[in-house]
Amino acid sequence: MAEISLVDALKQRRTVRQFSNKAVALEALERLIWAAQGITGDQSKRTAPSAHSLHPLRMRIVADNVSGLAQGLYDVSSADLSLTPLDLPDTRSALREASIGSPAWITDAACIIVVCADMLGPIQAFSEQRPYGARGARYVYLEAGAALQNIQLQAVAEGLGSVWVGGFDDGAVASALGLKAPLSPIILLCVGWPD
Repeated sequence: MAEISLVDALKQRRTVRQFSNKAVALEALERLIWAAQGITGDQSKRTAPSAHSLHPLRMRIVADNVSGLAQGLYDVSSADLSLTPLDLPDTRSALREASIGSPAWITDAACIIVVCADMLGPIQAFSEQRPYGARGARYVYLEAGAALQNIQLQAVAEGLGSVWVGGFDDGAVASALGLKAPLSPIILLCVGWPD
């Protein structure tokens, strides 16, 4: 990984929809995960801000071509960012079918970082703020945006490309990922080496 300034990472950040078949190193994927939700200091402060430090975001990784990691679906521990394999079949194809337009980059990417969230906790925590209930959901989306931007900037630093997928059937994506309420999928981030 080359050293790159934040200004240069911002200038170089682009949406990449075509990926090569080169494997992404596990260490690079771990740095991307850390950029999203890594602990940065005392009191469990993290790389992305969270309203009232609720930290409702959760991540799943769909690995296809990550050196040092078997193909499959992984849960990311919110405590230490470790990966736990989940036994679900052909997640990439199901995610592609669930996405608007069935984009090829979902099955072409070396991996997909899926940001999910516990929507209920923030809605309850901010139920007294107008608009009632909606404020908590808004905070979740703001946090997810910050986390995803962090990942994309780290991807630039790694020489990797990425593309967000936000248009999908929420129920089908939740099913493909084995998500149970109150977890909901927020966004899919396809990552790989640009073609």
